[in-house]
Amino acid sequence: MIHAKSKTWQCRWRKFGVACLGFMLLLVALGFQLYNQPQLNIGSTSPTTLYAPQDAVVIDQEATQVARENARQQSIQIFQVMDGRDARMVQRLRDQLQEGDRLFATLGPLPYLNPAWLSTPEQQQLRQLASPAWTLLKAQLLSRKTIVPNAHPLQQWASTRPAPVVNGVVNQIEAARIRYQTGRKVLETVPQLYRPALELTMMQWQRVRRESLEVCRQRIAIAIIPGLPEELTRQGVDALIDPTLNGVSRQLVRELVVTVLEPNLRVDRLASLIAADDKAQSVSPVTFPIRQGQLLVQAGQLVTPRLFHILDQLGLTARGINWSGLGTLAGLMVLMMLVFRLGQRLLQVDLLPKDLGVLVVLTTLTALVGTLLPGGWAEFIPLVLLGLLAGNYYGSRVGLLTMLCLLPPLLYGWSLTHPLIALIPLVCGGVVATVLVDRVRSRAQIALAGLGVALVQGSAYLVLMLSGWGGAGWWPFAYYVAGGLLWSIVALGLSPYLETIFDVVTPVRLAELSNPNTGLLKKLVTEAPGTYQHTLFVANLATAAAQALGDNADLVRVGTLYHDIGKMKRPQYFIENQMGLPNPHDQMDDPWRSAQIIRDHVRDGLKLAKQYKLPGVIQDFIPEHQGTILIAYFYHQARQGSEPVREEDFRYMGPMPQSRETGLVMLADACEAALRSLNNTGSAEAFAMVRRILQARWDEGQLVDSGLDESELDTIGNTFIKVWKETNHRRIRYPNQPGGMELRQRNLAGQRI
Repeated sequence: MIHAKSKTWQCRWRKFGVACLGFMLLLVALGFQLYNQPQLNIGSTSPTTLYAPQDAVVIDQEATQVARENARQQSIQIFQVMDGRDARMVQRLRDQLQEGDRLFATLGPLPYLNPAWLSTPEQQQLRQLASPAWTLLKAQLLSRKTIVPNAHPLQQWASTRPAPVVNGVVNQIEAARIRYQTGRKVLETVPQLYRPALELTMMQWQRVRRESLEVCRQRIAIAIIPGLPEELTRQGVDALIDPTLNGVSRQLVRELVVTVLEPNLRVDRLASLIAADDKAQSVSPVTFPIRQGQLLVQAGQLVTPRLFHILDQLGLTARGINWSGLGTLAGLMVLMMLVFRLGQRLLQVDLLPKDLGVLVVLTTLTALVGTLLPGGWAEFIPLVLLGLLAGNYYGSRVGLLTMLCLLPPLLYGWSLTHPLIALIPLVCGGVVATVLVDRVRSRAQIALAGLGVALVQGSAYLVLMLSGWGGAGWWPFAYYVAGGLLWSIVALGLSPYLETIFDVVTPVRLAELSNPNTGLLKKLVTEAPGTYQHTLFVANLATAAAQALGDNADLVRVGTLYHDIGKMKRPQYFIENQMGLPNPHDQMDDPWRSAQIIRDHVRDGLKLAKQYKLPGVIQDFIPEHQGTILIAYFYHQARQGSEPVREEDFRYMGPMPQSRETGLVMLADACEAALRSLNNTGSAEAFAMVRRILQARWDEGQLVDSGLDESELDTIGNTFIKVWKETNHRRIRYPNQPGGMELRQRNLAGQRI
């Protein structure tokens, strides 16, 4: 919860302690690599000449890395079977074969004449014969003339056959030619690979059909890996075809099978990566001996990566604490803490110690993960996590202030491991995250914001890559998107635990608590319906006032819904629940006892709130909305008796409102009964009455710790009157209501005039 100002010096000291703890944790997390940093670095020059202090066997890091990389490259890929792919290929082949069946059903049988009269190849030629040539040949056959040199073989046959037989054969040829022409049209609607099929007989086609299915199944069983060249695929299929099948049939089988084949294995990237890493790690380090006194580097010589690793293994790189680096980091953090404090004043907000504790936990977690991630894994730094949770918990203004103040020390610390250019997409994602989750009211909205942030990170990387400032390849783009999604999922899972541990109230949690169908509110509706109706009106008044003053209206509404839950224990002792029944206070006739029962609804409410684990900031509304006000009715009743009366016996125990939100609820609760009692009172009279009630609370000193100002009472009063007028607007009288018919007659008479 964000308060308008700090309340006590104790609170300020607690915040100072949390800030110091956060400073130390962040310094440890970000300066992790500065505590054992070599003074002699790669690219620097050696200040002195160095000799080997003793005999040693040194690991050649570069040679070892090259050997392991070669082993990694030579590692075989591991594949996994793609479910359903084999059945799909067979089904596609069956579909193609059905197209072939349709084509051959149209073409009809071949041979269509007795092969003794005319060979099958000659019958094929005859049905393909051009129309003029066929017309001439047909006339010659029907005339059954004597054979001339180079005559068609059918002419000799026809010259020795009766006319009816010749006519029948001619009709068969005519029908075959028509079917062939129809088949050519069908060929335009089936795959082009069937074009050579016109030369096949029906028996040859049936064999092609059987052979295609068999070869396809055999090729699938061998397994098909992705990326196989088409030529190798054809050769593999050709090797499986029956050797006795040749010519057009062989070609058709090969094309039918090749066109349906697709990889039925895919690379298991995770298993392949693990296998490659295992093979790389199995390579023994490459070593070489060093003799004592051997010259390693001369003064002024440039330190290369290979030379650095040799010196580092011999303890000659002067590792130690980088005090200047730590000093720079610490100074940067102190500066940003001062900027953060100034930003809070400018925004007129102040965080409680527990809120600072949440930010310390989130910041330390983010910094530590970013520091421990090895180089090359910058895409998975959880800056999105910090942005999503900070923006959701405290709003975009505080979230952005937190993010901008943390970025300089975070980037400084992370730059020791990761290149700065790789951190730019993360900064974009983190900043956008704080804006997208401002006052979201459901977990689904946070998930949607996480998706948007993931796309922002990926897009920022693409801009850098395309502009030439940094980035190479598409894999980092996928990593940035995956990192954004990963940390948004972590934010969703982590948020409820942080809310419970640190007692943080977020808009999402407030939305859940305001559901009248669950928990205490459902019980309140059932057991004390009058109190619930009273609560709703008070909530409308207080929420409207909070909106008018720019306070946390969501918190005010939810806090108001729970402010009188203690009345559920003895609902009949409160007038809003008596529903015309006798007042038990009249029967009791004991003002001390009655006042105690009225006061106890605060204590009972706190017990219920703790039992149902309501957030502390919601529990504050229960006692603070009554403050230490006097239970005036029973106090005056007691004074009419003869016994001595102590005023403290008739006052609530407090405390007085400690925040603007609880102060507004106190004022709304005080005005609720008075506003309900008004009927036809004008706005001026109503405002005067409300203003007297508000001023009375102010004069009693009940609002001294709330942060409200006396000048705001007019705004609060006007807002209460506006809500009252909207709630009690004038309604239409219907004819069946008392006085309704007379009103309608007067209106009609007025219209006639």
